[in-house]
Amino acid sequence: MTVVSDLEQDWQTWHAARERDLDTDYGWLSVVAFNWLSATPTAIDGLAGKWWADEQAHVTASGELTAGGEPVHGTVSASVPEAGSLSWLLHGNRLAELVLRGGRYAVRQRDPDAATRKGFKGVPTYPIDDAWAVTGYFSPYAKAQRVEVSTARDDLRQHITAVGTVHVALGSTAYELVATAASDSRLNLSFHDKTNGEETAPWRTVTTGPVERDGSVRIDFNRTVNLPFAFTAYGTCPAPVPGNRLGLPVTAGEKKVR
Repeated sequence: MTVVSDLEQDWQTWHAARERDLDTDYGWLSVVAFNWLSATPTAIDGLAGKWWADEQAHVTASGELTAGGEPVHGTVSASVPEAGSLSWLLHGNRLAELVLRGGRYAVRQRDPDAATRKGFKGVPTYPIDDAWAVTGYFSPYAKAQRVEVSTARDDLRQHITAVGTVHVALGSTAYELVATAASDSRLNLSFHDKTNGEETAPWRTVTTGPVERDGSVRIDFNRTVNLPFAFTAYGTCPAPVPGNRLGLPVTAGEKKVR
């Protein structure tokens, strides 16, 4: 009989939920387009109406779009906060999602029948390895810092809010990774490592366990995941801060999706 460790059993449950979340009707596998909105009313391929933006986003349509199940006749407007999104309008089953990135409005289209979703065979991963579940130590900043970073798009830079650094030893080297806040006193660590490119996406991210009173924090690199840009050409994901680069191959977590 095969004996499965608690770490592996928990990981299998987590990974199954992760793949189910990706494969929902309007999950990341459904993204089929991304269009910046200009100041001039303009048609968007795949959607009805004329779209534009100033302090808000606007669209004029003649019943082909729906909002809350009701046809849109005339002009409707909406806004979102920076880095936010709104599941705004439908054109048939296609969702027009409003986003604000780098101070500019854009519409991201999600289609349940996207080829990326239909062809999804799961996310490949490295084998589970207890050695990649390690303890780090969190040093919070006195005040959160706004840091500009590059993104998955050449025409976009964004800001992340750094809350401190996590010190962790991997192999014979100590690293200091800039962290952003997740929920429930957990942290997000986005990083580059030596597997990027051929085996994994250009960068990946891992969410830590809760920060303990003594500052210690559990980091299970087996739960390192791809950001949305690894599944679609239309991602706007922020890259790690320049110093978040591990000088070894992190052979744990999700691999590149072929």
